[in-house]
Amino acid sequence: MYAIVKDGSITATGNIKQLFPNTSFAGGVANSDFKTAENVEDVVNAEQKDRKYYYVTQGDITLVDGVPTQQYTNKAKALDDSDAKDSDGKQLYVQVWDADYDNGKASDGKDLPKGKMVDTSEKLVNKGLKSVMTEQVKETTNKLLSATDWMIIRKVERSVNVPSATETYRNAVLAECGRLESAISGVSDVDALAAVMAAQNWPKEG
Repeated sequence: MYAIVKDGSITATGNIKQLFPNTSFAGGVANSDFKTAENVEDVVNAEQKDRKYYYVTQGDITLVDGVPTQQYTNKAKALDDSDAKDSDGKQLYVQVWDADYDNGKASDGKDLPKGKMVDTSEKLVNKGLKSVMTEQVKETTNKLLSATDWMIIRKVERSVNVPSATETYRNAVLAECGRLESAISGVSDVDALAAVMAAQNWPKEG
């Protein structure tokens, strides 16, 4: 992406072919001398934060210290769970199928088929990043433990001892899970949460 900058303002943006549709270039690439003569500058990108933790929205291209810069808005995602509501602000609930719900009669007087999705008393919840990341940690824990779960079953069913190295490994996995869950629970902003998730230290088996 390029911008034409004249007299301290951006007059046009686009690729070279869009900016100069009637000009041909050797190999399809404009050389530096041409770009300098035509006041063409590369557009640089402003900060884009991790989309796992932020909503990133593209904005305008503006001059920053004389450099054409693609702007972005970085809005942190919610850390905590919140009630799910409709466009009118009314609480949404988990729905289930009620096969016996009477839908009344059609305009011709015939009975309409029974059945309808109806609300339960359980609220719908928008999960925040803390819940999402805690679930990821639990999934990782379950995945790491699953390879040796059969040893635990064998011990219960046949009284065959679990090797000490395996017990040590499984305890370390559970300890890291607990550490991460506690750390996730205690963060106060998304950057702190990102730091916690970047510092995962799962043990190696064997």
